[in-house]
Amino acid sequence: GGTAAAAAGAAAAARSNVGAIDVAAGAGEAEAGAEAEGPQTTRSVAQALKRSAKETGIEGPLVGRLEGETSFVTGGDVVGPAEVHVAHAWDGSFADLTAALLKDAAGDLDRRYSIDLFSTDLLTPPDDPIGTVQRLVGGASEVLLVLDEDALALRRLWVLFEVLLAHDAGKLRVCRAGAPRVGFGDSEAALKHWQNQIDAVDWVLAEATRKSDEKRLRGHTERTWELQGKGVERMLAQLKKFLRREIYGQILLGAVRKGDRRAVQALLDAGVSPEQQDAFGNTLEEIASSNGKADIEELIFLRRMQGLTHSSLSSFFAPKELLAGAAREGVVDQALLAPFMTEPLGDVGELDEAIYSDEEFVAERLLPGSARRSSGGGSSTHTPSSSQHDWHESSLGSSQSALHDHNPRSGRLRS
Repeated sequence: GGTAAAAAGAAAAARSNVGAIDVAAGAGEAEAGAEAEGPQTTRSVAQALKRSAKETGIEGPLVGRLEGETSFVTGGDVVGPAEVHVAHAWDGSFADLTAALLKDAAGDLDRRYSIDLFSTDLLTPPDDPIGTVQRLVGGASEVLLVLDEDALALRRLWVLFEVLLAHDAGKLRVCRAGAPRVGFGDSEAALKHWQNQIDAVDWVLAEATRKSDEKRLRGHTERTWELQGKGVERMLAQLKKFLRREIYGQILLGAVRKGDRRAVQALLDAGVSPEQQDAFGNTLEEIASSNGKADIEELIFLRRMQGLTHSSLSSFFAPKELLAGAAREGVVDQALLAPFMTEPLGDVGELDEAIYSDEEFVAERLLPGSARRSSGGGSSTHTPSSSQHDWHESSLGSSQSALHDHNPRSGRLRS
């Protein structure tokens, strides 16, 4: 694998001490100039590298020619074991591909990515391409799927094979090609666009450059995945679910930052989790609050609460015990609580006083043990001689302090 800095150097044709990358970039530019005007694709760079290798008589993948080279920026090795394998479309923009890797590296220019363009021998294809892809995916810690606006990668059979392997192994991540400010978008239009792109993913309609590769891949999946009980269609359905969660989640983050309430509503209705967080751990409510969008913050809060399970009062107290404890502690009049009970109580005045004559027993049943014991850190205590109101007031101060530390309305975001 090569570093993000090396890939960026090839894309920009930057002059450095990595001579082989200069050759690749220069040849790629010449190839792009010979073609019609348009973005330089990964395929055109590959063709330029193949011609350069033929003319110079150099064999093997590009990374093999860079062994021992160091980055002029960081001083680290340009090539070495890669942590991330990259799945991408060869007909996509090469500059956008490398820009996506630079953004993903987040400033770590020595982070290595395995890109087939550089790590395979372009002049001599492998004898077992399926085994080669399986080893690349299996040997990487992560597989990064890079998608352009048209999701070209999801129309290619080899890329789908890589991505299905990665998702099945729990290694898949997805990012947008290039380095757009809002990634996959921040609007209802973006949601609809990516809904259409994901819905259009189809194993049967996906293509490979060589018809022989199509036959080989489809035969392999029938012999292995189908017989193992996985099934291509089942795996594809799981992949689409993953892509919707990841891509829609990124769009929701963008919509909240933008303050587009209508888009936020549409995304939540589409099933995007209101628990979504950005790369720094900021919640949607915190982002909305920081941007002064109280209506969006409230919308997300309400949707998040709908997804929570709320325990009923009866799961903590038996109705008769609650009434008796309320009367004993003098907190709430029994007559106020009785209408809300779901069990027939009969005559409240006929409760067995003998059971509730022991104030310690009432405290034991009505108050959690941690509320009555001192934990040494200033925790409140409760004794039968103190009122429920006193205990509530002493506990409330520490609770409010804890809540304040996590209050989205504080307006501060992690970065």
